Amino acid sequence: MCLISLQLSQHASYKLILVANRDEQYDRPSLAAHFWPEHPDLLAGKDLSAHGTWLGITKQGKIAAVTNSYLATAQESDQKLSRGNLVIDYLTGSTGPDDYLNKVRQQRTAYNGFNLIVGSRDSLHHYNNILDEISVLQTGNHSVSNATLDTPWPKVTHTKAAMAALASSTFDEEAIFRIMADRTPPPDDQLPDLPLDLPILRAVSANFIQTERYGTRSTTLILIDHSDQVTFVERSYLPDGTSSNVRFNFQLMTEEK
Repeated sequence: MCLISLQLSQHASYKLILVANRDEQYDRPSLAAHFWPEHPDLLAGKDLSAHGTWLGITKQGKIAAVTNSYLATAQESDQKLSRGNLVIDYLTGSTGPDDYLNKVRQQRTAYNGFNLIVGSRDSLHHYNNILDEISVLQTGNHSVSNATLDTPWPKVTHTKAAMAALASSTFDEEAIFRIMADRTPPPDDQLPDLPLDLPILRAVSANFIQTERYGTRSTTLILIDHSDQVTFVERSYLPDGTSSNVRFNFQLMTEEK
């Protein structure tokens, strides 16, 4: 149950603050964020099973991220296309967000349920293929987990409120990581209605997930200031509780629409 939270034009120092938890099976191999040799302008982690990614940014300021969507009533199928390719295709292509999402919606049934965020440093769009809805994100605070954008699941409302509280304060990078690392589940009467055993439902309803085989593998923070300087920090976690960081700083080039 991945979690993405973002602020658009809410902080005095940053036009965009985007932070995301990637939740995945511990045994699914991946690489930490890096500039890809085959796409030198693309900064992203890499899923070594399907060769896509969950979140990335280019030196031109294109941004994309994906989460699974559990709004579908049917069981997910292993025969569908990898959702990680949706991120790569946008970031490495020349199509703008409107045209790209309209193209994706024509193939929406080829994928299991997803939330896809695409756009640039100044404008982001969201698409959920189960609801078949495209929206432009308005200035403010937004979060998405595995329903759709701003669905009031406890982890979504909690994270939106916590991020909003940071908007008027002195910027604290570690405070954002602490929000995303919160392992406190909501009360049982506030848990989302999902077909999971209660102990698992409690665990996956926290921001940071840790179960026997599945959990939060990384937290990625993207900051873009008003001079288009990017700070990209990815903190990767191992099941034993240890973590490691990679950090990148670069100036955006001419914006791609």
